[in-house]
Amino acid sequence: MGSFKEKGHEGVREMQEHAKEASDIGTEMTEQATEIRQTLESINLQDVEDIQAISDTSRQYQGSFDAAFSERVETVGEQVQQEGEQLKDTINSEVDNVRSGISKIEQASGISEIGREAADSGKSKLEQSQSEYEGIVSEADDTVNESEQTIRELQSTLGNIFG
Repeated sequence: MGSFKEKGHEGVREMQEHAKEASDIGTEMTEQATEIRQTLESINLQDVEDIQAISDTSRQYQGSFDAAFSERVETVGEQVQQEGEQLKDTINSEVDNVRSGISKIEQASGISEIGREAADSGKSKLEQSQSEYEGIVSEADDTVNESEQTIRELQSTLGNIFG
């Protein structure tokens, strides 16, 4: 595998690591918020003002968790998206170069019968590269989409814990 392809695969792996980081942080925050909510709900009070104080505390926790989620999870999700776009742009540029190379090899093979096997071999290798590059782009897209979906689900869950 060429170093350019390896860099593409490494870029996808980094995106996947960042997406997992965002998911792990969001999951931990959701678990913490759930535990806090359960603790607050276990408080037995009779006085209306005391009950309101717990309700206010709950709302403040929600605001704090929402802000922290935005800062810690959504920011990483945006980073994954940006990394994906940069990687796709870079790889798609090389796909265009490979397609051009395939076209030129086809053109060259039409000039003479001599060396046609060499042209066919070169074309086949470039077609394999094109397929691999397209796979890298697809993996990057999948990683971005899965990360966005996970973050939306975590955000929805977290947003309803105290409410």
